Amino acid sequence: MSSSNPGSYPVVPHHQWHSSSSSSANHICHEANKVSHPPDPNPAAPQPSGDQTAQPRPSRRSRKRNGGGPPQLQFLTATDPSQFKDEKAKRSVRSQAMIQYRYKSSEQKRKNNESSSTTTTAPVDPPPAKAISNQPKASSLVSTANDVLRHPPPTASTGPPKLRSWWDEVDDQALYRSTLEAWRGTSQQGPAAITAPYTTRTTALSISFRPRRYLDARTALDSTVPAHSVLDYERTAQHDQRLLDIALEEASKRFPRGFGNGVDPFLVLPKFESRELDSFMLVRTCNRTFSSASTLKRWLPAMLSHPHILLSSTIVACTWMDMHAGVRGESRRTAVVKGEILSWIKGRLNSAELQAHDSTMIVIVHMLAGEMWSCNEQTLRWHEMGVAKLIAHRGGMDNLMTMGPVGITCAIVCLHSDIICEAAPLPEFAQWNPPPILEDGPEALPESPLFYRTPELVPVVKDPACNMYTYEIICDMRDLTDLFLSLHAGSDSIVDAEISAEMSVSRYNNDLKATPSTVDYDAKVAEIRTKLALLPSAFVPGLPTSGDFVYEACRITAIIYTSAIIMRVPLSVAAEPARNVVLLDRASVQPPEVFTKRLTQSLYEIIERTNVGDIWGDMAGVFYWVSAVGAAASRTSVTTDMYQEPTSLSEEYTTWTRRCLIMFATRAMIILVFKHPVPVSIAQKRLLKVQELLSSRTLRKAL
Repeated sequence: MSSSNPGSYPVVPHHQWHSSSSSSANHICHEANKVSHPPDPNPAAPQPSGDQTAQPRPSRRSRKRNGGGPPQLQFLTATDPSQFKDEKAKRSVRSQAMIQYRYKSSEQKRKNNESSSTTTTAPVDPPPAKAISNQPKASSLVSTANDVLRHPPPTASTGPPKLRSWWDEVDDQALYRSTLEAWRGTSQQGPAAITAPYTTRTTALSISFRPRRYLDARTALDSTVPAHSVLDYERTAQHDQRLLDIALEEASKRFPRGFGNGVDPFLVLPKFESRELDSFMLVRTCNRTFSSASTLKRWLPAMLSHPHILLSSTIVACTWMDMHAGVRGESRRTAVVKGEILSWIKGRLNSAELQAHDSTMIVIVHMLAGEMWSCNEQTLRWHEMGVAKLIAHRGGMDNLMTMGPVGITCAIVCLHSDIICEAAPLPEFAQWNPPPILEDGPEALPESPLFYRTPELVPVVKDPACNMYTYEIICDMRDLTDLFLSLHAGSDSIVDAEISAEMSVSRYNNDLKATPSTVDYDAKVAEIRTKLALLPSAFVPGLPTSGDFVYEACRITAIIYTSAIIMRVPLSVAAEPARNVVLLDRASVQPPEVFTKRLTQSLYEIIERTNVGDIWGDMAGVFYWVSAVGAAASRTSVTTDMYQEPTSLSEEYTTWTRRCLIMFATRAMIILVFKHPVPVSIAQKRLLKVQELLSSRTLRKAL
């Protein structure tokens, strides 16, 4: 095929990507309808944690309808016609529509179950444990999906009850509130891999330094604080309903089917071909979990331009629910959704009219984001190459940037995939530079160690969750990033990790004659290293940092990040405690228990104690740095091919940790990308440059 034709992905033979024919996709849906399985659980809100004063909101019970027959008619009365348009009337209509829909759905399921019970002769056994080839093809996605449909993951028969449902209208099954609870509740061998934190052991009586930068920044805060928050996202029912109303209003304009002056979401929104999939529930879950007002403003017109775009976006919602259900691989629902999306991509790439259209790029990018939970690195790279080829066919990133948000959104998702896989960006993205940021803009930006507009990191310092020691860590990591990139400014080559590590050790032993710039660099890095080694864990009682898990997450991430830079090794190597120079520092106050597991496992368990739901509010940029570094650092030889079955509980938990860290980072990226695309892309490019200098590509090939 000619290079100018984007109908197939580069490198991947044409038959590999297109072998999932439409008949295969229909077979997925057919198998899903044939086999009778318990319905997939519905989503639940993650438990806010990290703030010991905050109490969880009590869940509201769904209204139960009296009687077993079909729902009865309800009448709306008003003294003025305008009252039919108020919020109370709309809510009543939506509630009655939901009752009617659930009744019809339950009746259909009952009939299907009765039909299948008369034709099924043998129960479906769970699959035997087996290793899957480590050379997956694109077509293997469909075969894997079929395997999942025929052999769904076994459900643990014991364990704690599942918690409240994500919203009131759907309550037949609920998800676990946190991913740690999901792991514990679905691990048939018990949570043996989760070790008890080193909580009560006192390793330091005081912190040896008092940060001054925090006090200086707080003093200057009143005159510089922005008028707006970093996020326009909330984890509230009101925010969810507001976004849903906006989406339905726009959808009704595009798809003018409804009744009266109201909008029936079940008629307006497009649906998957498979009757097993609840399209409305998936769209609403995606809206609630990943959307903000900026998402609707920038992305909704594109999503409503074709049903494939809106429906393909729900794949990330499917994987998010799989995570909160404790699914180790993919649920039947996720496999069916993937099957339909793959059939759409195949049809689009075979169409001369659609293959280079914006909508095709968007559908592939949605699929790329949905594959991050599975995190098979070859599959992610194939999707990324497909996006890159379509962008090149359209004239490159610079040309696409003038045509709306599609170009930069595609670039950010692809760069995010490169970060978590410790991979080098493709030329289409590596050679592209984001536009500059206005220095005096009024909006608050997601500042972090990777991106900042103000020296004081104003949005960070004004956040109540940022104490003086957390702020000191973030500033030190910002300074370390600047120092490291400045030292290697203009370097486009990969430095061998072993040679670089020897050079680093030799410098500290004065075996090399250092230039003035390296002397200054080494002195500043040594100071940062010592300060970090002296910081105690948040589990040490009686200190200003005790019980502060945002601080603890930043501290663990900084230990990984700093050690990787000092030793010139990839983040995934620095996450091994026995090879981490900060933990091995003579000034370190860490207890011996810290060496019992990978730092990324500790980081994951700490992040779960924070408020993951709002991605740390005005510290959202810091949250992305923490979760993205953690996702990259959790990469091991066990986790590069998720299609292989873990051979032990330890390997299974290592894989689970990586998947959850990837999903935390991916969700933060999706929430931030539509309001702050340029700051996010700048942060990604800087982190990728750090990873490049740490020889991550060498590690990728070695693994």
